Amino acid sequence: MNRRALLKWISRVIGWTCALIVAIPGISFITAPLRRRSSNDAIQQRVAKLKNLRVGIPTQVAITGGRQDAWVRYDEEVVGRAWVVRETDESVKPEETRVRVFSTVCPHLGCAVQFDDKRGFNCPCHKAFFELTGKPVANAELGYKNPTPRQLDDLDCRIVEDEESGEWWVEVKYETFEHGLTTKVPRA
Repeated sequence: MNRRALLKWISRVIGWTCALIVAIPGISFITAPLRRRSSNDAIQQRVAKLKNLRVGIPTQVAITGGRQDAWVRYDEEVVGRAWVVRETDESVKPEETRVRVFSTVCPHLGCAVQFDDKRGFNCPCHKAFFELTGKPVANAELGYKNPTPRQLDDLDCRIVEDEESGEWWVEVKYETFEHGLTTKVPRA
């Protein structure tokens, strides 16, 4: 091996080493979202004071939490909404009060479910209607086939007392579910 061949070989090694030093962090940055595990971590949150809820009148509440969007982390942002329906009145002890909580996401195609005083919950995208219990309104009552594959997605909730103030709250476990399925399946 002569000197010229040796210098070419050393120059190539140095060039490839420099290229790898630059490329490895760049490739890691680009592929980071692909390597990150998707999680449907449920958010446990107090959403409404029990005394502020009226019987049979749904109240929409915002669920806040952190979310990851590709490379950026957003803290304390609205990640979803829920409908809270109180079923028992003030004559029942707070700890025995029945409350139902539903996701505002339509199980048909994921549009935002609204509340209509006359018919209950409705999805404006495809005219799916639901009763206050979350069950789909019967086809005969609507006059057409209700497009929803299942009832509104109910969320786990419980009534808790605040240790400091002594007030009763509705605490919700918020999670998202797959659309278009006949059974409720949590999103991965």
